[in-house]
Amino acid sequence: MSWSLDPIYDSLPVALLLVGLIATMLFTILPPGVSGRRRRGLLVLRGLASIALALVLLRPALVRSDNRPAAATLAIAVDTSASTNLPSDGSEDRWEQQRRTLERLAAGLSDSDQALHVVVMGFDASANVIGESGTSDLQTLTQRVGEIEHSGKETDLSSPLLMAMNRGRNSPLTGVAVFSDGTQITNRSEGSDAEQSDPRREARLVGAMGVPVWTVPLGPPAEASRRIDLAIESLPETFRMFTGNESNVSFDVLTRGIVQSPAKVSLQWIDSAGQTSIAATRTVTPESLEQTTAIDVPVLAPKPGQYRLVASVETRSGETITDNNSQVAFVDVREGGGRVLYLEGTPRLEQKDLRWALGRFLDLELTYRWIPRDTVGAWPIDLVDDFSRGRYDVVILGDLHSSALGNEQLQELADSVGEGTALIMLGGEHTYSRGGYATTPLAKVLPVQLDDRQRQPPGPLDASRRLGDEDDPMRQAVMLQPSTAHPITSIQASQRGGPIGWSDLPPMPGANRWPSVRVAAGVQVLLSTARDEPMMVVGEYGRGRVATLAFDSTWTWRRAGLGDFHRRFWRQLILWSLAREDSSQQTIQLELSPRRFVATEPPSFNATIRGELSALPSNRSLQAEVILSSGETIVVPMSSTSSTGESAVSLAGQLPTMPAGFHRLRVAPAADGSSSDSGEPIEAAEVAFQVLDDTRELTASATDHSLLRQIASATSGSGGRVFEPEQIDELVELIQSRRTESTRTVIEKFRLGDGPVSGWFIFLLFAGALSVEWFLRRQWGLA
Repeated sequence: MSWSLDPIYDSLPVALLLVGLIATMLFTILPPGVSGRRRRGLLVLRGLASIALALVLLRPALVRSDNRPAAATLAIAVDTSASTNLPSDGSEDRWEQQRRTLERLAAGLSDSDQALHVVVMGFDASANVIGESGTSDLQTLTQRVGEIEHSGKETDLSSPLLMAMNRGRNSPLTGVAVFSDGTQITNRSEGSDAEQSDPRREARLVGAMGVPVWTVPLGPPAEASRRIDLAIESLPETFRMFTGNESNVSFDVLTRGIVQSPAKVSLQWIDSAGQTSIAATRTVTPESLEQTTAIDVPVLAPKPGQYRLVASVETRSGETITDNNSQVAFVDVREGGGRVLYLEGTPRLEQKDLRWALGRFLDLELTYRWIPRDTVGAWPIDLVDDFSRGRYDVVILGDLHSSALGNEQLQELADSVGEGTALIMLGGEHTYSRGGYATTPLAKVLPVQLDDRQRQPPGPLDASRRLGDEDDPMRQAVMLQPSTAHPITSIQASQRGGPIGWSDLPPMPGANRWPSVRVAAGVQVLLSTARDEPMMVVGEYGRGRVATLAFDSTWTWRRAGLGDFHRRFWRQLILWSLAREDSSQQTIQLELSPRRFVATEPPSFNATIRGELSALPSNRSLQAEVILSSGETIVVPMSSTSSTGESAVSLAGQLPTMPAGFHRLRVAPAADGSSSDSGEPIEAAEVAFQVLDDTRELTASATDHSLLRQIASATSGSGGRVFEPEQIDELVELIQSRRTESTRTVIEKFRLGDGPVSGWFIFLLFAGALSVEWFLRRQWGLA
């Protein structure tokens, strides 16, 4: 505390000069004839007035400086997901542990710092502000936290950090306290291009702002919270099989808490009437406390129909969660068989062994057409009947130049693929870019990009342009290896009692080069080289499936004594290609994806009716309904979305919210619209689906305190650390210590005359003294 002068004009000499002049005038100019006591009285009054004027001119001030905590915000994030209902140590659950710990934090901070603003956030799949207040009302705010709902289906630890950063743009953050069990259960970014949620990345951004993140782990450590749990995972949602054929079914068995204890796994068929039969059984014996075992079971498809294939693992004593012990796939079993058209331009070894492999299967009808290169003058060859829609189920294009078919016929082939015909294209000297397909209608059908600059003219190639040119690295011998698990490449074959794998195959003597793989839904790279160069890519075009092979020498497998592998490869490729609806009849094609979903995320569906547009019914004559497992029926509205040329009408609808269980979606003619406008009856379409209990939060019963440690560690440079619930008093001390360190100097100046009290005092002193002096002079007759 100190005194200072703040004179007028910011000049002390000027102020003193004015004070001296005024005082001199007041003390020297007196009425004549006054003396003695009256003179002294007038001088006293004028002295008081002079003092008042001196105070006004010099403006003395009292200056006081003080160090106070700077205004800041403390963000507190509480977990409101369903996993907080799981047990913690002792008899309380994690929510009670969190509420009790939060109350201790509030009690420690209450009334401790008037400049500290506290924001309490709740988070599960997203974050929201529960309330905010000063430290004086913090305990009232924490009582409100105990009353909110805590049943979130997901947990995203990034959301409170992102919200805290947004608040930090408006007010400095002193820290972020996160209460959680650490389970990161979120579907954020699924099905979109957004980045996957990563709370560690967000924590690093918070630390870059100089703000610490303090994590308070709830529940027992992961080792103590581990329970016995057996689960089926990764079973595909749907299968299409041909009756009597063998197909591989792959899935994973997850085991926790059991070691060297065999667990029985079974596959079971359930038909539309509810009859069950065992398809296969297996036994897994875990060798560690937590283990994932991949199961690949060959099953024989039953008679045609709609089935549920249930993969299940036995339930063990002590399992608290049993909903994940089984998983269901929906299987459409069709009549075996298919018609295959094989077009070839060069009578090479590949065509001979390929025809041998497919000819061994009696349910396949193979038509082989050889188009010699010396007939180039008569190209394009007339194949209108072969490319007509519905004539063949699969078309194989060998080493055949695009000029042999022409753009009109290739457009017809592309349209057939869009309607459901499968296409398989092999490598060769006159295929893909070299065969001029880059500028044909077939280019949009293929799942790979083509480059017309590589185009070669039809006819024989000279030695410098053949597929085995040693100067081209992609045309040297290449070893094939699977890039992803797929029914085509998951081959169970043996030789002399031993299994055969892709690594046992001889290398391909050459292969084509693709500029890139097309980025589209359903496109998969199945085979590649050791340098990740794609060798086999599959995809879909419309309702048809497309497979592109960069090689043309699978005959080397058979010549190397691996005929069983060679035969199974082509068989599985053809079976995969045949998975399509029959477009030759006027039926409703019903598409629903996914077929397993949680009740809060019902998907949309599409129904397509194909035929002559003039003969197709309107959407008012069709009705969609959901038939619940209880027998109750729910009508689902549909709307027309498009008419594709003269061949189809598409309708769409959204499934309603339903209880968990197995239900059916049925699209059929309405009661007053049992046929199309042409009078032909329309067959109803029906698909089964499963509504799951959304228990992802509860199935992740084990805590993940290591993730919380990583989040805090990401801000360790700013003071971030982990505090166990028993250490919450240390967190209080740390917050108060940081508040003491982050102080600001506050300077207060009390200047005489600035306030109403001192201003009126000086005015009354000056005016009162002169008024009394004037009154006395009048009374004394001194003018």
